[in-house]
Amino acid sequence: MELVDTHSHLYLEEFKDDLDEVIQRCKANHVNKILLPNVDSSSIESLDKLSGKYPETCYPMMGLHPCYVKENYKEELAIIENKLSTGSYIAVGEIGLDFYWDSTFKRQQIEAFQYQVNLAKKMKLPVAVHCRESFREVVDILKSLKDDSLKGVFHCFT
Repeated sequence: MELVDTHSHLYLEEFKDDLDEVIQRCKANHVNKILLPNVDSSSIESLDKLSGKYPETCYPMMGLHPCYVKENYKEELAIIENKLSTGSYIAVGEIGLDFYWDSTFKRQQIEAFQYQVNLAKKMKLPVAVHCRESFREVVDILKSLKDDSLKGVFHCFT
C-alpha cells in the first residue's frame, strides 16, 4: 500500500534539524508522496529546496495562505503568480479563508482567494483550500467561480 500525505509543511524551520530522518520514516511507513503547500513568499526558497532535494517524494504547491494575507497581499500575489508561471508546482495552495484567528484582513483574504482560484483555473491546476470559520464564504466563492476546470481538495474546514 502506498500512502500520500496531502498536506505537510516539512520545509519549515521546525523540521530542519531532522528532515532527512523524517523523510526516511515516511518512506519506511509507505508514505511515498508528500504534498507541500506554500504559505507566502518567505517560504518559497525552502519549499523549492526541499522539493528539489526529494523530487520523487516531495511535490510543491504554490499559493498565499489566508493567515499570511496582510497589507502587502497584492505584492505577495504577484510573486505567487510569477512562481506559478515559471515553476513546476502541482497545485495552487494553500489558499482559502481563515477568520478564526483574526478577521482584520477579511476583504483582502476574499480577494486573494478569488484571485488564486482564477489563477488555478487559468493554469489548469487543482487547488488546496484552507477554510476555517469561513465555510459559507468559501463555498459561495467556489460556487461563483465553478466551471469544469476547477478541482481540488479541502485541507482545513468546519
